[in-house]
Amino acid sequence: MIIVGGPASAYLAEKISEASGLKLIRVEHKLFPDGENYIRFPEKVSGEDLLVVQGFHPPQDRHIFQAFLMADAALDLGARSVHLLSPYLAYARQDKRFLEGEAMSLSTLLKLLKASGYERVYTVNVHSPWAVESSPVPVKDILAEEALADYIMAMGFNDAVVVSVGKKGKCMAERVAGFLRTDYLVAQSTRDKFTGEVSVVLEDSVRGRSVLVVDDIISTGGTMAKLVEVLRNMGARRIIAACIHGLMIGDAAERILRAGAETIIASDTVPSSYSRYSVARILAREVLSRA
Repeated sequence: MIIVGGPASAYLAEKISEASGLKLIRVEHKLFPDGENYIRFPEKVSGEDLLVVQGFHPPQDRHIFQAFLMADAALDLGARSVHLLSPYLAYARQDKRFLEGEAMSLSTLLKLLKASGYERVYTVNVHSPWAVESSPVPVKDILAEEALADYIMAMGFNDAVVVSVGKKGKCMAERVAGFLRTDYLVAQSTRDKFTGEVSVVLEDSVRGRSVLVVDDIISTGGTMAKLVEVLRNMGARRIIAACIHGLMIGDAAERILRAGAETIIASDTVPSSYSRYSVARILAREVLSRA
């Protein structure tokens, strides 16, 4: 298998190649003045099995179309198979119709990935794991809590209580706490249907304790900031906000830090100044198990 570094995630493709020992091809890419994409494979791929590493973080529509171009070009050039590793899978939050007449964006995206020629899709901590179970293209969801926990232990923060929100957050908090060998708590949140205002309630005491707040995605930071504020008002000694995918839209980071977080930690599934730990090792391990 050959690793193909797409325009969105060339940095991560290099790390995976180094960790796995697999050959890396860096596609050539440029944007024309009108915004259209140019993709070229600089080496022959005929007869090869390719793993395209291409995240779907913003600008997600551009990155998704680049993935289509790479798959179609590779197969047209004679590649034996093409697989996709998209560390952040966009549109995973639109997994059902909340209002009549809505497009189910995740379903559409998965159909298009299959149609473009991908045989399998790998991703990291997909936001709606239940939605990919019926995907027309097989999807492997790789969990990154181990990588996060390793980084937290290296910080010496592994005695903190792990806190997250809701049923899905409980699963992540439980996994992180398991690696850290500490305990976890689960807060409950509600969102006003008209104003969008988020309310968070935590019934357990955190007074005097260090707290690691975890979530799979930090997007606008509203829920994370509200939970951090609640924990600070409850007397938490130190608070660190952590996630897998740090989209950090707008002033998300500032909101969380103003609320009382000491720092923000994200992985390199989405490149940002808060990408403190890498998922490359666990991704390389998964790739090698299937190579």
